[in-house]
Amino acid sequence: MDKRRIVRRLLTAQGVNGFGDGLWFSIWAIYLTHIRHIPAGGMGLAMGIGGLIGLLAAVPIGVAAERRGPREVLCTVIALRGLTMVAYVFVGGFWSLLAVTTVFSAVQSSGVGVRVTLVYGLMPADDRVRVLAQGRVVQHIAYAAGAGGAMLVLASGKPAVFVAAVLVDALALVLTAALTMIVPSVAPVPRERRRSGTQALRDLPYVAIMSTTALLSLCWALLATGLPLWIAQGTRAPLWTAGLAVVVSSAAIAVFQVRVSRRAVGVPEAVRASRTSALALAACCVIFAAAAWTESPLLATCVIIAGMGAHVVGELYYVSSRWGLSLGLMAKNAEGQYQGVTASTEAAAVAMGPALVTSLVTGLNQAGWLILAALFVLCAAPVRLLARRATRDPFRTAQADHPPTPTTREAQSQSHDPAR
Repeated sequence: MDKRRIVRRLLTAQGVNGFGDGLWFSIWAIYLTHIRHIPAGGMGLAMGIGGLIGLLAAVPIGVAAERRGPREVLCTVIALRGLTMVAYVFVGGFWSLLAVTTVFSAVQSSGVGVRVTLVYGLMPADDRVRVLAQGRVVQHIAYAAGAGGAMLVLASGKPAVFVAAVLVDALALVLTAALTMIVPSVAPVPRERRRSGTQALRDLPYVAIMSTTALLSLCWALLATGLPLWIAQGTRAPLWTAGLAVVVSSAAIAVFQVRVSRRAVGVPEAVRASRTSALALAACCVIFAAAAWTESPLLATCVIIAGMGAHVVGELYYVSSRWGLSLGLMAKNAEGQYQGVTASTEAAAVAMGPALVTSLVTGLNQAGWLILAALFVLCAAPVRLLARRATRDPFRTAQADHPPTPTTREAQSQSHDPAR
């Protein structure tokens, strides 16, 4: 199949998925508390515990992607996520919410890594990061559209409309699975070349790099949790500034993600990108802290927008460095489990992010922002040394990159294609 057609199908599937995500993640808190009548405290606890338990599935599902093929496993986990979404219609208390959320989180977090594995198998080395960046742009645009639909759901306030929105998200996930299934298959790793299912977990330099750089994903908690609370409690800026910050961030990602990602294709470039991300996010925290020093609402708003400029740079370079490091340092024939480690470490940081950021920003005020700034700098400090250690291992994909092997069915079809 033509490469452009493959990319179009991948991006279409990711766009449909992004619309469903934007719809669900914009309404779930209100849906669970106001429509399903689950107390807010119990909801938060169930979602948190379920999310952490679900992280354990990322590596085993990554191993399954190596042995069954990433396309087939990705379709399965997306379809399971759609079925689990339907189950949210029937949750009625803490335990049922915990059970559904555990399954939902397991297939959601593992699907991220399997999707990267699929792109890795389908695309040439020079195109992988670019296609991943294009996917993120499409996902953000579709996410915004889904969030727009969620505004209509929230405005109606009717239980039937909320239930319909949940079912629309489930349908979007099923459609995503169907669209993914028409992408060409990538052959599973042959039995004789398979690595141990714990290869990635025993690769300590890789685990260390993914764990430390995952802390840079706290940038999302800064934007979604820390900044709105800070604007409301610590500055004179109007509350609508938090919404403006989200718009600025989404627009910048759509415009610049592909361009920035071109600078982090290899491991050395990705190491530099992680350092750039850490410094930009640290600067962002310092600037946000400075917004409390003025009594002028206009000046406070300008300071926050300046901080958002640094935040956008940090997020763009973080995502790019993450792709460059994870793809460049994987071991050949173990791509699925390595991407499982990548997905699970990031998901763990994302899960703890809101609580950490909230406690620092609301409890320590400006000092909390400075602590976050120091944390960003410290987590990127050992990346160069760890990457140097990791690249010395001869089994790295970065040193022996080979094109993906087509499936037997595809090889036969190609051999009989008169156009070739």
